Amino acid sequence: MQRKRKPLDPTKIRLIQVARKTLGLQEEDYRNILMHVAGVSSSSDLTDEAFHELMEFFARLGFQSEANRANLGRRLGFATAGQVATIRRLWSDYTGGAGTEGQLGHWLERTWKISALRFLPEKEARKAIIVLKKMTSRKTRS
Repeated sequence: MQRKRKPLDPTKIRLIQVARKTLGLQEEDYRNILMHVAGVSSSSDLTDEAFHELMEFFARLGFQSEANRANLGRRLGFATAGQVATIRRLWSDYTGGAGTEGQLGHWLERTWKISALRFLPEKEARKAIIVLKKMTSRKTRS
C-alpha cells in the first residue's frame, strides 16, 4: 500500500510564484527549472524536500525571500533590493550559475573597492549592473 503524499502548503506555493515573478522567469523556463530541480511539472506536485531544493536554486539566481525578515526599510544611499537582485542574477548568468556570493564580493572589492554587496552605494550599483551586462554579453558572444 502506497502512502498518499501530503500536498505542499499553499503558502509555499505562493512563495514559489513570488520568486518566479521576482526573477522574471518565463513559463517555459519555470517549467524547465521545476523538471530539472525536482522532476515535476507543477509546483503542486513538489514535496517539502523538493520545495527547499527549488528555493535554494532560486536563491542562487538571486531571489531572496522577505517572508521571515523584519522590514528594515529602505537604506538611503545604498543599492535597492531590485538592484541587489539584478546584480546577483547577472553574476549568476555571467558565472553560469557557479558563482558564489563570496566570489561576487571579491569582484566588488577589486572593481568597486566595496567589501560586500550590502555596502554598495546606489550610484555604484547602477554602474555595476551596466558592467555585468556587458561582461555577460561579451561572454555569450565568444
